[in-house]
This record gives sequence, structure tokens and C-alpha cells, in this order.
Amino acid sequence: MAEAEARGLPFQEAIDYLQSKVRLPTQAWTDLWQGMHARAFVVAGAVKAELIADFHAAVVRAIAEGRTLADFRKDFERIVAAHGWSYRGSPGWRSAVIYNTNMRMAHASGRWAQVQRLKGERPYLRYSAVLDSRTRPLHREWHGTILPVDHAWWRTHFPPNGWYCRCTAVSVSESDLKRRGWKVAAAAPDAAPVPHQVNTPQGPVTIQVPEGIDPGFAYNAGEAAWGRGASSLAMERHGPWEALEAPGGSSPAEPGPLPPQPFAGTLARRTKEEHELRGTLRRAIGGDEVVFADPTGERALVGQALVDHMLADPRRLDGREAFFPLIPELVQRPAEIWVGFAKSTESGRTSMRRRYIQLFDLGRGRAATLVCDFDAGQWSGLTFIPGDLKSLKGVRSGLRIYRS
Repeated sequence: MAEAEARGLPFQEAIDYLQSKVRLPTQAWTDLWQGMHARAFVVAGAVKAELIADFHAAVVRAIAEGRTLADFRKDFERIVAAHGWSYRGSPGWRSAVIYNTNMRMAHASGRWAQVQRLKGERPYLRYSAVLDSRTRPLHREWHGTILPVDHAWWRTHFPPNGWYCRCTAVSVSESDLKRRGWKVAAAAPDAAPVPHQVNTPQGPVTIQVPEGIDPGFAYNAGEAAWGRGASSLAMERHGPWEALEAPGGSSPAEPGPLPPQPFAGTLARRTKEEHELRGTLRRAIGGDEVVFADPTGERALVGQALVDHMLADPRRLDGREAFFPLIPELVQRPAEIWVGFAKSTESGRTSMRRRYIQLFDLGRGRAATLVCDFDAGQWSGLTFIPGDLKSLKGVRSGLRIYRS
């Protein structure tokens, strides 16, 4: 149990995990998968921004104030009535799924943050199951398994490992081992994959999941949110990122055509001089640092960090500054907004990329696409992709959350 929980105090790491999530509309629970949930707050079937915002606020309130399922059900009924939301399942079942899944994944993420902070003094984790009649057989077998904090087994088996799973992982020190007579396992329990069929908007898909884990739970929520410690986080920029896909594939929506839109302004003059780059951006956005709101209500901070990003790598001094004047229109009036997810192979942390797409008529039907790295409300990098509609195929993938 987390130290804060044991003292009855707010579990700040778990609260931070939920508060930092970006609200996204989804049609089905398989629209996002595993580590993607570390970055996004979703309620399957909820697409209206105001509805999702109310559920997000209710879940954060529940964990911050220690509210029970009975308390949350009152919020659930109020929110559903206010928005006229039609959902699948009974009110009791649906509210329990939303409450329990969010609470347990948030607590797991918070525990992982504490485990990483204390692993110098407490370098092991012990799997702890609730040993009663409801305990899954394999979870009962895993009970008592002790492995190093950074063992690969925890990347898929850090609990919870399924719907309503009550298992936890407890940090262990060398003195704990001696005092209790515990032993570090010589090898991790078997993690052989077994096939499962899940339904997606694109039809049924067969996926492989380690035996004993429910589909969608074979990941470490804390690692996806925080990574595997300071040293691995520092190496993220040097290591590759692995694109994450939902079971339905990387392009679940049929993109369709985009009508070219006229651009009333003019492109900026190209330059590689720092003071000219900063001046070009300043004139384009109306200041050194400006917050723009997109059609979904998301607020995006754009500032001189964009020029810093370009100057950090000479390859980025490729003329993209010519498209700076497109930034306000691309963010505020895009044709589409897509989100995609990637996992750092160095740290295990998941990042969410938000893509604003518009096909501008820049003289020869050329397209200008803005691709931005989005974390905690800030953009760490922007890329313009000039070209025609065919050149947008690679970036019109992931989850489309807006279309004009």
C-alpha cells in the first residue's frame, strides 16, 4: 500500500496521473489500448466534450476526496441526466467499471512513481494477491513472487492485471528479505501468450496476451505515465520511439477527401538566422508565447520553444519557418485533429502526439500539415509537411477526434 494511503492522506501521485490526462472522444473501449490510457482520459462511447469533461472531473474528485463507489454513482447519474447520454449496460455496472478502472489504474501508477523514487533503498517488488474465493488462479500462483524493480516481468504484470483485479505490488528492501525470510525468485513466472478475440469498430481481432491477464491490461500504467526512472527519462531523446496501435489498426477511420482551403496570408521568408526565426514566429502568432484553443476546447501553448527545437538540430532548419503564419489557422480551424501514441524504448513512457491537419491552397494545391508533440498541455516540437493530399497518408492515422 502507498505510504499516503496508509496514513489516510491524498495520494498525490495518483491524483496527478488522472489530472494530467487529455480528454478524448471514443466510440469503443478498443479505440485506445494499454499504455495509451496513461495519456488520455476516455469513457467508451462518450464523444461530447462537455460529457467527457464532467466524467473526468468526477473521477479526479473521487480520488482526491476518497469518495466511494456509492458517491461516484450519484455523480454518474447526475452527469448522465444532464447530458442525456445513452450508454450500454446497467447504471450500476457502467458506473462501477468507470470508477474501479480509473481508481485502480491511478493507484497503480502512483505506486510505480513511488517505487521508482525509492528503488535505491527498496530495490525489489513483491506481487500481492487478495487470497479469497474471487482471486484468479494464476494471480494466486503469482502471490509472493519477488523480483527486482526493473525486471521485465513488471512491464506486463504490474497489477492490476484485469477488470476488477485487486492485486498490488509492494516494494521490498534487503532488510525485509532477511527479516521475513523471503527470497528473490530465480526466474519470473511464465508469461506465455494466449490468443484472445476482442471486438473493435473494424470487426473482431485476435490478439496475444500473457496468460492470466485480461486483454488491455498487459502493461504497466505507471511506467507508461512516468517511465523507468530519471536516467532512462534523460535518454529518451536519444533513443527510438515505438508507435503504439489499437487492436483495430493504425487508421481506424476512413480518412476521406479534404477540400483545399484558401490561405489569405502569405508565407514567411526562409532563413536560418536565429533572430530572424524568432521574429518570424513572433509576428506569425502575435507574441513570444501564445495559447491557442482548438475546436475541441484543448489549449495549446506555442512559443519560442519551437525555434529552440529547430536550432537544436540543423536538419530542422529546412524552411519550415515559411509556414509559421499558418499556425493560428491550423490550430483554431483545422480540417481534422488526429492523435497518435508512441512508447519510448528507453524509458517505457508513452507520449501522445496531436496532429492538426488542413489542406491549404498555397498556389499549386499544396498541403501544409502541422505535427506537434503534446505532453501536459505543452508542445515540445512542431513539424510542417508540405505536399499534396497523398503526402498526408502517414499522418492521418491513429484516432481521429475532430473533423470540420
